[in-house]
Amino acid sequence: MTQHHLAIIVGLAILNGIFSPALIAVFALHPIWYPSFLPAILPFLFLLSSLIVATLTLMIGGVPAALYERFAGRQRTAMSGYIWLAGVLVLTLPAIPGLLRALGA
Repeated sequence: MTQHHLAIIVGLAILNGIFSPALIAVFALHPIWYPSFLPAILPFLFLLSSLIVATLTLMIGGVPAALYERFAGRQRTAMSGYIWLAGVLVLTLPAIPGLLRALGA
């Protein structure tokens, strides 16, 4: 896997973190994960919620690639990178309507 593939994977995860419908749920559940002694500043909460969704996208999207590496007995092949890219792409699909609305389409 080249650095270009990794940049695409991270870029898709960032887009998913910003435009995913799951962002609403993570933001609404901020009393669970956000420390109560810190002030609840809305832009900061949105930023952290977006970061959580993007990180979860990277982690969950990498599970099929890790399983492939485990069962194939190989490590860091190009195929596992493509599997990771496909997993992140599938997780980003629900964010596409929000992205298109933001672009004015």
